[in-house]
Amino acid sequence: MTILYPLLLLGVLIFVHEFGHFIFAKLLGVKVLKFSLGFGPTLVGKQRGETEYVISAVPLGGYVKMLGEEPGEELPEEEKQRAFNFQPVWKRFAIVFAGPVFNLLFACLVFYLLLLTGVPALYPDIGKIAADSPAQKAGLMTGDRVTALDGHPVQSWDDVSGGIEGKDGAPLSLTIRRGDRTIEIRLKPEERTESNLFGEKKKYWEVGISPLVLPVVGEVVKGEPADKAGLKKGDRILAVGGVAVPTWEDMTEIVHKSAGTPLVFRVGRGSEVFERTITPEEQKMMTPQGEKKLGLVGIGPLERHFTKRFGPVESAVLGFKRTWEISALTVEFIVKLIQHIVPAETIGGPILIFQMAGKQAARGAMNYFTFMAVISINLGVLNILPIPLLDGGHLMFLGIECVRRKPLSERVLSMAQRVGLVLLITLMVFALYNDVLRLVTGRMLP
Repeated sequence: MTILYPLLLLGVLIFVHEFGHFIFAKLLGVKVLKFSLGFGPTLVGKQRGETEYVISAVPLGGYVKMLGEEPGEELPEEEKQRAFNFQPVWKRFAIVFAGPVFNLLFACLVFYLLLLTGVPALYPDIGKIAADSPAQKAGLMTGDRVTALDGHPVQSWDDVSGGIEGKDGAPLSLTIRRGDRTIEIRLKPEERTESNLFGEKKKYWEVGISPLVLPVVGEVVKGEPADKAGLKKGDRILAVGGVAVPTWEDMTEIVHKSAGTPLVFRVGRGSEVFERTITPEEQKMMTPQGEKKLGLVGIGPLERHFTKRFGPVESAVLGFKRTWEISALTVEFIVKLIQHIVPAETIGGPILIFQMAGKQAARGAMNYFTFMAVISINLGVLNILPIPLLDGGHLMFLGIECVRRKPLSERVLSMAQRVGLVLLITLMVFALYNDVLRLVTGRMLP
């Protein structure tokens, strides 16, 4: 069953991409000879009208074959008006550009439907409070629930963090529910500098609070130290190494810095309290501050959230916004990869997609469809890169043709296609190498 999830994901995204090319070709009067999901030998196919629809053996792409698309193709005079290469530049540009655009629009649609249906959101409850922070000085406590920020009601933790960041350091007022009391607390955010995903220093505003995540086990990784020690889903970690851990963050701070050191976990299970000695295993993790060695025991927290729903208009706006943000992040990642700021080991291929699709599906439909939307955005953005054989390469040639007022010679196009083929094969081989290396070594993504 697991293999069906990545196949479904790839099938849907390939269909969306190729359908963009297909429908625009049809709308603009270009004759489509074949619509194929996959490459290689045909598994099943059906001729309908002038187009043959097929599913091919290799599910790592697809193509739309149009009349007159091949260089030097001999055509009867009456067919030229419906041939791709005889269309004006703007029509060819629209047909080529439609594939990546449809991938981005599909991501918008997925996010829209998810937001409309409802997405998991953290309660606005305060967890760990940083020492000597504005929150600690103002008297905030772990377990406080934020009900309003500057008089505006808040529903989720995102409302709290976004509201604080949006104040740009201006003093703010938090309305807090503590037990059966309601308290108004005023505090002023402090400016902090922290490295982002790419190691760049970014400034932001904070008050020193994090969301409340209770130290309750939600996931136990099979074969890891916690699993071997007998921990189960629902267990509550009361103390680690003799230190009480009121939040998940308190626990992970101790575990992360104790690789190879046996720790006594005091655990509550129902009415029973017992102790287990667990030794965190050292694993290398890539962080914005560089590679770090952390102790891990193989457990994840029990999700404590509610379903937050949005209206039709707000869902549409947020869907487009989320798609734009991920698209921009993808472009930035590519730039940093070229600049050698992001390690090449982060590149993944089809094996990684297959693995991740199965894992996300196991975590629920929300995770799976979110992953599908992210991969669709990546597919759309990568296809716009100006590399021959990709849509972006075709768009680049069309742009040059528009400036020169005549197409490039077949010799130049043929040479460019060969260069593009070499680049794509090299990239695919490197991505597969990374995938296999991760399988063999069990190493996580940097």
